[in-house]
Amino acid sequence: MRVGLTSLFRRAAAASAVAAALPLLALLLQGQDVFAHAHVVRSEPAPGSTLVDAPDRVVIWFTEPLEPSFSEIQTLDSTGARVDNGDSAVDSSDTTVMSVSLGALADGTYTVGWKNVSTVDGHRARGSFVFSVGEASGGAAASLVVEEGLFQSPVEPVVRWLALLGALVAAGGAIFNLAVGTVARRSESPRRLRRLWTRSSLRLSAAALGVFALASAAHLVVQTSVIYEQPLGQAIGGAMVSVVMETDWGRLWLWRAGLIAVAAVVMYAQARAARSSEGGRRRNAEARLMLLSLCLWAGILATLSLTSHAAATTAIRAQAVPNDLLHLWAAAVWVGGLAHLLLLVAVTRQLAGPQRRRTLASVVPRFSLLAGLSLATLVVTGIYGAWAQVTVVEALATPYGRALLAKVAVVGGLVMLGAVNLLWVRPRLSWDDAAGRWLRRLVGVEVAAAALVILAVGFLTALEPARQVASRQGLGQPDSIVFRETVEGTGITLDVEPGEVGSNRFTVLLEDRLGAPIENASEVSVRISYLDSDLGEQVLSASPLGGGVYVVNEARFSIAGPWQAELAVRRPDAFDARTAFRFEVTAGASGSGRIAPSPETGLALLGGSLAALGVVFLAAGMPLGGMFTLRGASVMAPGVVGLLVGAALLFNGVLGGGTTGPTRNPFAPNTESLEIGGRVYYETCMTCHGVAGRGDGPGAAALESPPADLAVHVPLHSDADLFGFVSEGIAGTAMPAFGDRLTDDEIWHVVNYIKTFDE
Repeated sequence: MRVGLTSLFRRAAAASAVAAALPLLALLLQGQDVFAHAHVVRSEPAPGSTLVDAPDRVVIWFTEPLEPSFSEIQTLDSTGARVDNGDSAVDSSDTTVMSVSLGALADGTYTVGWKNVSTVDGHRARGSFVFSVGEASGGAAASLVVEEGLFQSPVEPVVRWLALLGALVAAGGAIFNLAVGTVARRSESPRRLRRLWTRSSLRLSAAALGVFALASAAHLVVQTSVIYEQPLGQAIGGAMVSVVMETDWGRLWLWRAGLIAVAAVVMYAQARAARSSEGGRRRNAEARLMLLSLCLWAGILATLSLTSHAAATTAIRAQAVPNDLLHLWAAAVWVGGLAHLLLLVAVTRQLAGPQRRRTLASVVPRFSLLAGLSLATLVVTGIYGAWAQVTVVEALATPYGRALLAKVAVVGGLVMLGAVNLLWVRPRLSWDDAAGRWLRRLVGVEVAAAALVILAVGFLTALEPARQVASRQGLGQPDSIVFRETVEGTGITLDVEPGEVGSNRFTVLLEDRLGAPIENASEVSVRISYLDSDLGEQVLSASPLGGGVYVVNEARFSIAGPWQAELAVRRPDAFDARTAFRFEVTAGASGSGRIAPSPETGLALLGGSLAALGVVFLAAGMPLGGMFTLRGASVMAPGVVGLLVGAALLFNGVLGGGTTGPTRNPFAPNTESLEIGGRVYYETCMTCHGVAGRGDGPGAAALESPPADLAVHVPLHSDADLFGFVSEGIAGTAMPAFGDRLTDDEIWHVVNYIKTFDE
């Protein structure tokens, strides 16, 4: 019995909904609150901090760039009165930073309230934290993020789904018509049916473009409602104009709307060209319009990538946005191609048996190649995108992570259906009419399942990235930072708890070579310093608790970022032991940037993925004639580009090509560094400066001016200054330049070594 196209879609939807919709339904039923996107990475003053001196400004760093017109900080005293100067502003040179100046503050507790709108996805966020001047702040209430619900608007995921579905079907249709549809139009089928296929394909693309345009307009209404905190009905009007003209998201939306309008005109011109009876001229006009259509869709999809989570991942934005755009194109080829293939299979039902079989046997292999290459691209770019937004496995427990797993599950089902078509249906198309019927049914199921995949993506794009939620919830992060090292026969274990801004507890465990506790240390000191700027040093003495345990109860980190802890252990019956550890201090529960993708890892991962993808394309192009045929060259050319770009990214990510030298000492003053520095010092510096750096070396008497006493002068300078003195020398003194005799690493190790002389 012949099955109509409408009936086919109904059957396909029913067959795939049971398996694919359940994960999405489970996601919706979780009921877990999450938050918007541009959240606090760190702040000065830090949340919950107690300051001796009143600050003159509140500065907050966020995870995403902010819209200045819709972002603000207010600071209130305990009576609710504002104590800031009303000059809250987003930094023009770094739009992830917002600050407000303060008036003179008396001792007391102050509340900082903030709200913002992200320039990338336009999502709203708000929260608050407290700090104190001269008195305790109350700890537990130090930081608060206002819960916004699972989505910014309940209709947002559906609007995003429809927009993506329309865009992918229309963009995929442009590629399908160029790579596959031409085979159908040039087949031996009757001219009337070739025209029917062309008109049907254009109508499907026009319908998809219409859905995309309407969903984009609805998205603007939703965005305005979110930013102005108004009901959807009240958001229509002048506020929409403000969003379009005053936000980066709105300006990209305006570009998208313009490109959609031009794409509609081109599609109309394609329909007119298809009706033309002038063979050669008609085909030339169609080819030019197809190329123009592809260029327009490249711009349209770029506007989607530039407002995606990839664009908001500031640390790897330059890598993540092109990866996301490539992912969108691969999805368009697969999802849009499936929709147009289903339409083509339905049209061929009007052909006689032999003609239908020959037409399908010529079209399906070409689409199979296209779908296989797009699937490989989706896998590669999808892995990178998942790493960028999830980063740690534990973050899969967030709503974003569950939506991602639901998407992967449905994609897995799609791959299995495609395998059935490739391995069982396709070989039978040239001789078995039943194969054509099975192709129609299976492709229909694939189209419905693909729509559910895009639905999952609609949820993903509306949810906050998993890594940010996991950062605030402490998922995948230790409760403390632990280091271990053995120095001069002394086993040293340092535990920093909790490793966050504010008060921390340092626990030092000392053991001898046999693992027995060392309880007779005369002094255990910890020197902590911030590495990105000179904030001074804290030198703390640890108190013995017994059993080889020594504790510092009140070590304070004033700012999030890289810190260094230098330990010195003095014992009456053994050599002194010293070592150092470096670690990242986080902003605590208020921080959404505790888990972040590493730019170096991102370069290496993307480079390796693109190189592997390039090999896949090259291998696929070889059986098609390689670079000696148009079809083979069209497949191999992207492979060459992927291989070259991947190799370049690998070089920069793994080998560090093109990077500049460090601006701070890249080596912690641990045992290895001090040994290297000591060896270089004795070979190069000891003759003048002496064994202990006092300026009394055997060659000092022959110099016009005595060498500096390093024990006195080294503590007065930063590591960068000391590096410069050793590398470039000191004008007007006998200190020569060693930059041409020592490597940068050797100089940094020497800097670590000479800093031990002041003790």
